[in-house]
Amino acid sequence: MKPLPRLIALFGLVLSLGVGFSVLLMLSVQAEAPITSLDASPPIFPDNPLLAPAPGVILADFRPGFDWADAVDPEGSPISYTLVITGPVETLVVTTTDSHFIPTTYLANGFFSWTVRTIDAAGNASVYQPPFTFTIQATWRGYLPIVVKAPPPVCPINSEAVYSLIPVDNPPADHPDYLHGDLNLSLRDYNLTTGAAGLVDYSGSSDSGAPQLASLFEPNNFLGINAVYRVNSWNWACGAHGCPGPAITNPPVTLISLRTSPGEPIYIPERSADIYGGGYKALVLYAEEQRITLGYVRQDTVANGYAVHLENICVDPNLLALYQSRVNASGMRIVPVALPALRNNQALGTALSDEIGVAIRDRGAFMDPRSRKDWWRGY
Repeated sequence: MKPLPRLIALFGLVLSLGVGFSVLLMLSVQAEAPITSLDASPPIFPDNPLLAPAPGVILADFRPGFDWADAVDPEGSPISYTLVITGPVETLVVTTTDSHFIPTTYLANGFFSWTVRTIDAAGNASVYQPPFTFTIQATWRGYLPIVVKAPPPVCPINSEAVYSLIPVDNPPADHPDYLHGDLNLSLRDYNLTTGAAGLVDYSGSSDSGAPQLASLFEPNNFLGINAVYRVNSWNWACGAHGCPGPAITNPPVTLISLRTSPGEPIYIPERSADIYGGGYKALVLYAEEQRITLGYVRQDTVANGYAVHLENICVDPNLLALYQSRVNASGMRIVPVALPALRNNQALGTALSDEIGVAIRDRGAFMDPRSRKDWWRGY
């Protein structure tokens, strides 16, 4: 064979070996490449996962243990649990990776409900389980030489105030009230932020019929702002009832703490328009012992008008009892839907401490409660 043809043949052999090696390498890489799939399935509870406290039980323990069955994620993703405990004083929302929980602080005596859901690392959440209810009837015990007395009630337990129900003219809220991110502000939570601790001036028009926050007090006044906060958004696509999202940044402040005095009567923010005959201005859309949500339309929603959230107050016990009489054990409205209604200059409770929290909304959107032209005209 002549040198040139021999060289060409050798080159062809090397080329064919190289191509073959490349194919083998590609096949090897493809074989070792991980197979990925979209994790879109929430973790799964077994049937009847809530274990303790059992429904209807009466407990003599201020720190009862909560226990539920483990959930399993179909894709093997790490999971956590959201426990919601609703009682006469507050709603506790706890996130944990364990399927049991003991409160680190004492709960109050009274009626409670609790439920739990699970969520995986991809954000897929199960529905909240149908809640269990229980009652705490506990006594503080003392051991010599120390005598421990029961603490006095945080808020008044008696009242002479009289309140009324009015009918609601649209379908009832479609989530349990204590799990409703538009009604129970504690679910969203809010965080301290920076900003002017005083009234601010925005440009643009204003509504002459907007609720006025100075009328929270009698006589009407503005004693100042202690701190400013940002309320968290709410993701309705997260699980059956939604979950908190990032903080709302526009406007820059969505909740303020107003200076007041402990025990000072708190009234509804006044406005001119009636929502029902008899001078009623606002509905009580949600109430706990230390928070309340008011709506300024005769509908069971914050989406169609003004709404006000008040925090760190003692809701009048008669008003709270009337509201609770229209909600069943699962937190849903009793049909036909009727809710407490309030008039201008009608007290709804008292200040719990030297400040109260105030957030205001217009058709669902959180507004800046410092806006002078909207909520503080004349100040």
